[in-house]
Amino acid sequence: MEYEDKVSIATPEGIEIELPLAGIGSRLAARIIDRLIQLTIAALFLWLYSRSVDTSSLGDALVAIIAIVIGFGVLFIYDVVFEAFGGGRTPGKRAVGLRVVGSRGEPVGLAGAAVRNLLRFVDEYLTLWIVALISMARSERNQRVGDMAAGTMVVRERSTKEAGADLAIGLDSLGDVEEAATWDTTGITDDELAAARRFLERRHEIEPQARARLAAGLRDRLQPKVPGADGTRSAEQFVELLVAVKSRRA
Repeated sequence: MEYEDKVSIATPEGIEIELPLAGIGSRLAARIIDRLIQLTIAALFLWLYSRSVDTSSLGDALVAIIAIVIGFGVLFIYDVVFEAFGGGRTPGKRAVGLRVVGSRGEPVGLAGAAVRNLLRFVDEYLTLWIVALISMARSERNQRVGDMAAGTMVVRERSTKEAGADLAIGLDSLGDVEEAATWDTTGITDDELAAARRFLERRHEIEPQARARLAAGLRDRLQPKVPGADGTRSAEQFVELLVAVKSRRA
């Protein structure tokens, strides 16, 4: 499939937002970078282990098993940790500009990251990427078998210049942000903040009436969780201020 393939995601408010899918080439590039890092980490662990244990007294079979366990741990834990707690981005994906997300564009969770990476041993390692390549080529969302089982997909992040243009906050003055600094945003979760940020990033792609409905839906859901926020601003201004203040405190 083409690098610029996109998928339409329906929000809870019934609004569709398009996300650019990652192509096979960019995903392979990210995997190469990650594999080099993982091999380096695995080699370091094996070296440290050999320095701390007299491997000459162990049988060849036991040494091989220990090496396999260390390798499996590095390969599996590396991907799961970075994807679940690093915003869906391993160092390789970050370098190429990719991110793992859920089927509705939401951040990938620990369970999803674990499932997609456990099945990586089937559709990538055991079949030398053959199953993964066939699956991604035939899937409408460029998904390998692990993505289908976990309900995830890999999307392309837009450049900083593109994202910055759409996320630019149109507040009348910095005084608005300073006033909103008194808001208590502790009740806003990371997932809710991510949803608000995605709206700001994609709002210029949404038809005006749908954009207004989506902004209103976000305000109605999030404003009750923000003590100190008044209702004098438009829905979109509220979302802008919430993202600005919450991000400043992150």
